Amino acid sequence: MADILRHVQPLEPLELQILDAQGCVLVEDVTAAVALPPFDNSSMDGYAVRTADVADATEESPAVLTVIGDIAAGSGRLPTIRPGETARIMTGAPLPPGADTVVPVEWT
Repeated sequence: MADILRHVQPLEPLELQILDAQGCVLVEDVTAAVALPPFDNSSMDGYAVRTADVADATEESPAVLTVIGDIAAGSGRLPTIRPGETARIMTGAPLPPGADTVVPVEWT
């Protein structure tokens, strides 16, 4: 490996338009000036929960939570998830206050 590294030199950076960059390797992170969407959202259908409520759940001893509502993408008023509670959440919907993760519906 040392022999290889002695003979390999980094390439010079090259600026390209995005459509011309296919197959190239990035040398720095690509970032957006504004977070989009401007809120934490669900990337899957499932249940919005507090990690503390489900951290110790197993198939033999599942967490049992009270479902307090449904949250769809574009929902206006969001329920607050309190200890022992959950809400069904759809893909793209904003994560409600109190929830910090989503359990995929396939896991329930």
